[in-house]
Amino acid sequence: MTEGLTEFTEGASERSVPLGLPGPPKDPPIRVVGIGGSAGALDGYERLFLGIPPVNGMAFVVVSHLDPGHKGLMPDILARCTSMPVVQIEEGMSVLADRVHVIPPGSSLGMSNGKLHLRPLTEDHRLVIDGFFDSLALDQREQAVAIVLSGMGSDGTRGLRAIKKWGGQVLVENPATAEYPSMPSSAVATGLADDVLPVEDLAVRLMGLTEHTRLLDAQELTGNGGESGAPLQQILRLVQSRSGHDFTRYKRNTLVRRIDRRMQGQRIQDVAQYIQLLEESASEAEALFQDFTINVTSFFRDAEAFESLKIHLRGYLQHREQNKEPFRVWVAACSTGEEAYSVAIVLHELLEELGGDSAIKMQIFATDIDQEAVGKARLGRYSRDIAYVVSAERLSRYFFLKDDHYQVRADLRESVIFAAHSTFGDPPFTRLDLLCCRNMLIYVGTELQKRILELFMYALRPGGLLFLGASETVGTEREQFTALNPRWKIFQRGEGTPGLPPLGQAFRAGGTGLRPGDTDPRMVGLTGAHHADLAGQVLHTLLADYAPPAVVIGEEGEVLYVHGRTARFLEYPPGRMMNNVFEMVPANMRYELRSAVRQCRNERREISRRGFQIETDGGSRLVDLTVKPLLLQNAVSQGSRPIMIVFQERPAVSVSATETAAEAGQVRALELELRYGREALQATVEEMAVSMEEIRSSNEELQSTNEELQSTNEELMTSKEELQSLNEELNTVNTEHQLIIHDQAQANDDTRNLLENAGTATVFLNNELKIKRFTPLISRIVRLTPSDEGRALTDFSVMLRYEHLTENIQQVLRTLEPFETQVQTTDGAWYLLRISPYRTFDNLIDGVVVAFTDIGVIKELEWRLVKSLTQAESLTESLQDPLQILDQHLRAVVASRELLHLLSTARPHNVGQRPEEGADLVSSLPGLQQRLQDVIAGEEPLSSSLRDLSASQRRIRRMKVEAELLVVDDGNSELVRLKLDDLPV
Repeated sequence: MTEGLTEFTEGASERSVPLGLPGPPKDPPIRVVGIGGSAGALDGYERLFLGIPPVNGMAFVVVSHLDPGHKGLMPDILARCTSMPVVQIEEGMSVLADRVHVIPPGSSLGMSNGKLHLRPLTEDHRLVIDGFFDSLALDQREQAVAIVLSGMGSDGTRGLRAIKKWGGQVLVENPATAEYPSMPSSAVATGLADDVLPVEDLAVRLMGLTEHTRLLDAQELTGNGGESGAPLQQILRLVQSRSGHDFTRYKRNTLVRRIDRRMQGQRIQDVAQYIQLLEESASEAEALFQDFTINVTSFFRDAEAFESLKIHLRGYLQHREQNKEPFRVWVAACSTGEEAYSVAIVLHELLEELGGDSAIKMQIFATDIDQEAVGKARLGRYSRDIAYVVSAERLSRYFFLKDDHYQVRADLRESVIFAAHSTFGDPPFTRLDLLCCRNMLIYVGTELQKRILELFMYALRPGGLLFLGASETVGTEREQFTALNPRWKIFQRGEGTPGLPPLGQAFRAGGTGLRPGDTDPRMVGLTGAHHADLAGQVLHTLLADYAPPAVVIGEEGEVLYVHGRTARFLEYPPGRMMNNVFEMVPANMRYELRSAVRQCRNERREISRRGFQIETDGGSRLVDLTVKPLLLQNAVSQGSRPIMIVFQERPAVSVSATETAAEAGQVRALELELRYGREALQATVEEMAVSMEEIRSSNEELQSTNEELQSTNEELMTSKEELQSLNEELNTVNTEHQLIIHDQAQANDDTRNLLENAGTATVFLNNELKIKRFTPLISRIVRLTPSDEGRALTDFSVMLRYEHLTENIQQVLRTLEPFETQVQTTDGAWYLLRISPYRTFDNLIDGVVVAFTDIGVIKELEWRLVKSLTQAESLTESLQDPLQILDQHLRAVVASRELLHLLSTARPHNVGQRPEEGADLVSSLPGLQQRLQDVIAGEEPLSSSLRDLSASQRRIRRMKVEAELLVVDDGNSELVRLKLDDLPV
């Protein structure tokens, strides 16, 4: 298992519900689904929620990138595509099933005890999706689901690690179908996604998770006591056969959770069916192995712990400054290398503080059982998200940007040696000054924890430091360690010599933990069915005791396999750890061995070299070397050419007493050494010539590459300047657009207020007579609601006593000439109907504007005027005196028959005209006009005024004139009554 991950402790691992306080009594969710994406990619949200039924038992939390300065419209938009209630999150709101919770603009979001908590959005918390996924994972654990939709950047990628770490599910939209593929691509690159699907399929996959809401029962997997035939043991054996690693000593609850998660991912509920899948699918066994070894770590995890470690390391380094041996560090369970590089950075900083001329050398070994994780650690390539946990100073000192990723610098990378290694199955590194094993012990059982701590005790120097995870302790070995910082679990090894490490009892791949030559006590007393195992063990024992020591090497001399006791012939040189056989053999063998290996590889036959003298504790011995090609199955197809080197000892030949024998032996030895020296020199010269040619070719390629890079750099600089200029132009255009939008919004508001307050009922129609917009007053004529926009006007009943409305509209569309007429509603109201063409900004006809103006007051006045005139005519017709009614402008309104007869005319001349505009009674009586104006102005009525009237037949008649002011019903309209009496002359 990847040893180096923080997970819950044994007590917490048995929980299958979220931690914290109970949720609300009504509608607790079976899962909480966090959905992250860009607010601009609304299509993805809509397609996702359209595929989710309204009753599903899950709570949804939508976290998107919103502009803090604008009102959030996301709840309104999502409400159109789902029947579930959509609410905007408020502080302390509980998550409820079958409900969509949407983050408000300008806030970041967290979750604790089933409640949502808001905090102001700052520059340090711009990655709101990452922050919410982290808190969701801690609060909901196995019930958490994270969905990454279309969006820009990499927000959400770091949070997926926390979701996977605590056993949740990760679903990602397929980048090929995403509108903005950056966020989904970044999420997919982590390798943590359970499914990568189009949005519609994500909804189906999400609903499938509701069928798996419980953890597998441990009893269902382990049987009655975990016998070998139990399903869990079968699964672990299948994983072991595929990966070579045994997980039987890990905590069962942890294993059960990981198996359950894989079964959910494969939509399998039956354990037997899943075991069959493991037997048939090597990829599923590898995936389960990866789930057992969750590679989730980070730089400077628990920053305070590393600060405390730095303090204690400073004192330790100052204490051992006179010691010239290398400072040896082992980072066990290093995962993808973040923790190993963190320790290396701390040590680099300490050595710089102690002085650049410090003689202390570092050897940092970082190991893990996961080959893939170790490969990533060796690359030293990490996403840009590490900028949130690594300070800017450390980033600039130990990393550099390359292809949008941070690459570890060479000096830091060279200080760490990564290797695939089992902490409790392989021999440990020894003479260690610092051993870091953080958060691996919480995964294994108590017995294996004890053995690992004994191993650590053996590996550390007296006084060496042990750095564990925050949830771990030294257990029963506390007497062997002194706690320097109990909170951050920094311990110091005590004095004394520990016993041998418990390697013989470690649980190696294969289950026995034995190496060639070891004796397994379980082999004693085997009979019957175990004869085959006994024969195999006897064969191993005989080979270990009687076969000569040998090693198998690869193309470059690296040791691939060791058989027998080779310590007398191979040794590790001081300094950096080597695994090359040519560096490990004694100096007098190196040239001969290299020459023999080269000859064997070229000629593909066995090569022997004899008579090498080595010094041992028992004196001098002679060693013969045999180098032969090793043919392995599929070796040709794989392109590998391993070589086996066999070491055979023979007693040293004693020197003869005679001078002749001694001289002959010496001459023979010198001749052999000279011949071998010449061969080695010739081979070295040939290799040097080839190397020089390769170097010359490489130099030319580097020069060409350098020129291309310079040209590319110039192009990039030019592109950068162009982009800067373009960015400035975009900012200018954006500012202009903002002003235009503001003006348009203001104009729209003015237009809306004008239409609603002008008192005119207006409806806008397109060329198909479909309603585009209307004012509220139109409801007096046509019953319309906002949802009726887009429907044809002909679909509605128009409350008018007028049947030609549609024809008039069609006429205006044909002739483009406005149309006006007076119409009356069914309830008696009068309106002025005006139909005009609707012209766009480009002077195109896009429908008509139908306006109804209320003219009820005008019609009332008109009616009252007609009524008054009718009454006045009736009154004057009944009188026998010459009488005339004038308005306030002295215009004739009506005249009696006697007056008409007096003036010898059928009707008053030019009714409605001023006296000066036509002959009438006022103009016929001199001086009367001024007196009548005085009457209107408020003077006394005119009575008994005598005037001479020129009547017909040129006869002058003496008339008595009386005039008084009449006031009509409205109190405003003034009339003058003029009466004449004929006096005899």
